[in-house]
This record gives sequence, structure tokens and C-alpha cells, in this order.
Amino acid sequence: MAKRKMRLKVTKNISSTALTVLLSAVLILNIAILWSLFISGPSRIHEEEINSKMVLIQKKNKEIKGLTRHVFDYITYQGYDNATLYWFDANGDVITTREMMDLDYDKAKKIAKEDYGIDCVTIQLAYGYNNPCYEIKGKDKVILIDFDTFVRVYERGL
Repeated sequence: MAKRKMRLKVTKNISSTALTVLLSAVLILNIAILWSLFISGPSRIHEEEINSKMVLIQKKNKEIKGLTRHVFDYITYQGYDNATLYWFDANGDVITTREMMDLDYDKAKKIAKEDYGIDCVTIQLAYGYNNPCYEIKGKDKVILIDFDTFVRVYERGL
């Protein structure tokens, strides 16, 4: 009788442990599924949308290089070929162009430093409210300077 009770206890302990392990595995699986559905899923869809827009622009403009995406007042894309800078809207249509020889990062950096006290950490082309711009990021500020007039379009702290 004592051996039988001992076997029942051992069997109950093993089955309890197995049930705990199984339920833990189910919980981890549920968390992984929810993570993929609600967190990484929308992120992947967003990345695919961005990539499809960029592919569309590259198909329309075979010579385009250095294509980047910028979000300010609305989403724009910037790129260039051998002679021209391009700004595209979210549909991949050309908003405006400028000659490559008009590109002057050094002057934009100098104006940001001298007129607004912003030391350039990064600079890139962007699109402001209704015109192409240089986007200059400093340590604690961002400024948009008009591409043509070198006048401040927007400034904010980081």
C-alpha cells in the first residue's frame, strides 16, 4: 500500500511538472504570436509601403540615385542624377527639381552656424512647407533652410 501511494505522489509530481511546462510553452507561444501581429506586423507593412514607393520612383526615373525619404509637413522623397536634384511627393510624382551645381552644403552649414548658432552634425536635402530645403541637425536643434534663398523655414529643439 505504501509503495502504491508513493507511486501516485511521484506520478502526480511528474504530471504537475509536465502540465506547468506545457502551459508555460503555450503562454510563450501566445506572447510571440501577439507580438508578431500587433507590433512587428504593422512595422513590416509600413516598411513595405515605403519600399514600394521608392521602387515606383526608381522605375519612373531610371537614372535616379541616392533616393531618401523625408517627413516634415508631408512625406517627400529626394534623389539625384548626374545633373539634377529631384524632390518627389508621396505618389512618386516630381514636385520640383534643381540643378546639381546649385547644391551648396557648405553655405547652408555656415548660415546655420553664424545666424542660428547650430553646429551641423548631419545635413541632408528635405522639403519644407512648399519648397526644397537643407535639413541641418545639430546636437540639440533642427533647422530647415530654404534651398534657393538660404532663409530659415523652420527651427525646433530636439
